[in-house]
Amino acid sequence: MSGTTLTPNVDGGLKSIKLKKVEMFDDISELPDCIISYIFTKLTIKDLLKTSILSKKWCKLWTLRRELYFDIFNVFEYTEQQLLQKGYLIDVTVHSTFSSTVERMLNLDISRDPFVKRVDQFLKHSHATIIDSFLVNFYLDSQQQSIIDEWIRFVIARGIGRMELLFCGRPYTLRNMPRKPYKFPFHLFPETNASTLKHLRLEYCVVSIPPNCNFIPFKNLSFLSLESVKVDGVFIQSLTQLEELHLIQCELKSLTLKIVSSSLRHLKVSLCYLLYGNFQKDVNLISLDCLKLISLDYGGRCSANMNFNTPMLNNIQLYVICSEQLLNAFRLLATLPKLEILQLDLYSMVPTSLKITHPLEHLKELNLIFIHPFDTPRKLEFDLSGILTILQASPLLQKLSVMLTFPEIIEDQKVARDVDTFSHEEVKVIELRGCVGNWYEIEFAMNVIKYANKLERIVLSPYWRDTVESLDWSSDLAWFQNGRQRITEKFQTEELVGREKLVLI
Repeated sequence: MSGTTLTPNVDGGLKSIKLKKVEMFDDISELPDCIISYIFTKLTIKDLLKTSILSKKWCKLWTLRRELYFDIFNVFEYTEQQLLQKGYLIDVTVHSTFSSTVERMLNLDISRDPFVKRVDQFLKHSHATIIDSFLVNFYLDSQQQSIIDEWIRFVIARGIGRMELLFCGRPYTLRNMPRKPYKFPFHLFPETNASTLKHLRLEYCVVSIPPNCNFIPFKNLSFLSLESVKVDGVFIQSLTQLEELHLIQCELKSLTLKIVSSSLRHLKVSLCYLLYGNFQKDVNLISLDCLKLISLDYGGRCSANMNFNTPMLNNIQLYVICSEQLLNAFRLLATLPKLEILQLDLYSMVPTSLKITHPLEHLKELNLIFIHPFDTPRKLEFDLSGILTILQASPLLQKLSVMLTFPEIIEDQKVARDVDTFSHEEVKVIELRGCVGNWYEIEFAMNVIKYANKLERIVLSPYWRDTVESLDWSSDLAWFQNGRQRITEKFQTEELVGREKLVLI
């Protein structure tokens, strides 16, 4: 028979399969089906189909593949540069008010029909009896409704457990192209089979339970992620067994969102809206009644009437647009008895007059990211004493991380502010990133060293943390390098360089 050579990746996976005429004992087909399925998962579709010519035993062996993943690279088996050369991708100049950029996009006229045809042919020739996961990542919509329905019918019949339909087609999306979203086919899920689906992720779809549906879909669904989806609130409320829910840039049918769940443990709600004609109005999360919820990522308005019944909530990330929302956020946070980790993405200053009336008694880690404000003049009155107020109101805090993403708009401030004397007995590590040697940064470091009695390390760096994907420090390398030099010079002047607690990066 024809043998195979499996070329390993660095991570131990299988990169490709090379066919050679070699007489050898066929050990692979004697392996358990689960192992064969795993091996085939590492092959591209093109290489997977090549295995069928190795021998009669191998003719249908490839159908044991239980994880189906279809994207532009996997289906066409080309590198990005090859896709560009063949015309599947194109570079387009995008003009904005202040600049022009080149973006790499899909050429749908050439790529979409071949993509759909190849996926369809693969599924029609498959004889798999079980499908564990099914993922399609491509720029599809209602024009492919019937053929996508058939794909879903195929995997439902094989007990699908994980399904991801990512029709935004990242990373190669198209701008302002009119299209109708794919309508998710609830009618294909009979009550007997719906319970096998545990993980569902949808992008650019319409999700609405049909009126004639007389059963609760997805009885065992534990993970649901909806992005750029028009969603019916009835559907969300019907999923009483969910453990994790993401609603990202979804169109809802109400300006307020209330979530009640006895099983939900992780929740993300970001930039959801209600459509009024051609205008979008922000949807606000106002009520959570989730006794098991432990983490919340909320990218919406913090209002004064927010009501949370979440006694186990431990980790929160909030986006704050203005000072009023910041005060509302701290009023809410003080009511959470288990809160230990907090991240605030701030599009506003922390006012020096900030008064926190109720301390954050259990908070252990605080991350503050100052993002360029939307509605502020070029130069601002600003200092870091408001942050020291938060530190003072968090008696058990052990780590404080502050990141400034726009220090260039406040670098001319010259008058220091008086800070009330206080003592903190727990904080051990403090980071200040985006630090370029301005006076208020020096003042902040000196006050922290003065008031934090058990401080082990204070880190000052012009560089942002890599975890913030939208920030690219390399785009202004000279600014960061000059900032580091300024930090060193300023702290030498203040005779702080050389202290064991102070770390300059």
